Amino acid sequence: MKIIDETGIVLTTEPDLEAGYLVEDVEVVHHDAVEGTAPQWHRETAKLPDGSLAIYYRDGKEIGRDMVKVIDVPGVDPQPAWDEEVPVMRYIRYTAEELAAQTEAKKKAEEAAAAEAKKKAELETVPGRMDALEAANDDLVLMMADLIGG
Repeated sequence: MKIIDETGIVLTTEPDLEAGYLVEDVEVVHHDAVEGTAPQWHRETAKLPDGSLAIYYRDGKEIGRDMVKVIDVPGVDPQPAWDEEVPVMRYIRYTAEELAAQTEAKKKAEEAAAAEAKKKAELETVPGRMDALEAANDDLVLMMADLIGG
């Protein structure tokens, strides 16, 4: 499918989707009216399968020829003017404000992803920390039991 920019110029390379976006659109192509013309042609003597001309003789005199019609320029049927709607993809560049908003949104998304990764890393350490706290608690209970004498 043809890709055009905002001014209607056909893009010859892939558009930069970081700097703009594509939307489906329709381009109207106008076709002018065509006047009809008759074909231009001439006649030639036909050739036989052996390559000789198809000329017939009787008593040494030519009495006929097989003729073929050879069209030099084909005729054209008349046609009225008409408009054709051709589907295209239109490339629209982002404005400076849209680019700034995208940069800000990307920055916020990266910060949120980093915070989520940090939280996930902290949660992964919880079981180990819990085991360490339980072991320390057990040690305290044993020390208190020794102090109390039990």
